[in-house]
Amino acid sequence: MLNICSVCAAMTALFAAPQSMPPLDQQRRHSSDYGVKINHPTSYDDNPSFKGPIVLEEMRSPDYYRRRIRHYMSNDKLRNPLPHHETKSPIQLNSNAPTATIIKAVVEHLARKDAPVDVKEVAESTEFYLRIGKRMFGAARRSMKNKANANQDDEEDTITIYDLCSGHGLTGMMFVACNPPRGNYRQLVRAVLVDQSKPQSHNVLREIISEVCPWVTADTIQFETCSLEDFKSKTNDMEGNASIVISTHACGSLTDTVLSYAVDKHASAVAVMPCCYTGTDQGTPYGLRRMLGVSLSADVRRSFYLQDHEYHGDFATIPKAITPMNRIIVGEKRK
Repeated sequence: MLNICSVCAAMTALFAAPQSMPPLDQQRRHSSDYGVKINHPTSYDDNPSFKGPIVLEEMRSPDYYRRRIRHYMSNDKLRNPLPHHETKSPIQLNSNAPTATIIKAVVEHLARKDAPVDVKEVAESTEFYLRIGKRMFGAARRSMKNKANANQDDEEDTITIYDLCSGHGLTGMMFVACNPPRGNYRQLVRAVLVDQSKPQSHNVLREIISEVCPWVTADTIQFETCSLEDFKSKTNDMEGNASIVISTHACGSLTDTVLSYAVDKHASAVAVMPCCYTGTDQGTPYGLRRMLGVSLSADVRRSFYLQDHEYHGDFATIPKAITPMNRIIVGEKRK
């Protein structure tokens, strides 16, 4: 039997050792099948590789755009509003546009319109999608494939994103924007955003994004103004449906409420980026709390919670330059 100290030491080395984060591979199209992932970052690197733009500048080399977060950090702009630029109107994208083009167009148009959103929030939403989007949709599509009924209607071809504690809802809208209905494949992606209050910025952001991505509309983006408990009581079981639950920086125990919601409703996949860890390590062994600290021991407990409820649990991160609260807990429903 393994000694608890050796287990703790191994886990500490696994999560704390600084390792080089590989760049995201644009050639790999598969989703997780619970195996070893190339280009699946699970370490915490202060100097990661980036892809895609977030700064609206004149067109330069791809290497320049990959440094987008460093640009803001070096200019102390990460927590400031997006820079406003008066430029010509953007070209409306079609549904066959690649993800990199969509993200570039959306972010540049947010800057162009002087959108009511901070650079940090744009960076968080963009990187959150880039790190776990393919895995989430892979799990949702497996749920669709495994349905017993072969004659699926349009409703059954819908993947629903539940963005809980969504704030203005930019993350959920990015999931919809980056997954348009393509070609003859009539799969629809919609988002349900849930928060206790609806910020005035939500409608503004949705309208700005829809000017570039016309599939982002009031029909594909729904905002529910209520508590998580109230929303849980009025939504149906998701078992057999293609559903993804996400949440970025739900404070404290709200992250646990989000995970509980995903498990109770049998979501296809769930991804949360926790925040505010005070008291969230309750229920973890003392040795883990002492060796790993409050935040990591709390997230280890959460990963075991997902595993105990038939989810494949894993970790990912967004670049630490954006936020120190950069760890993502990922859960994919087992077959």
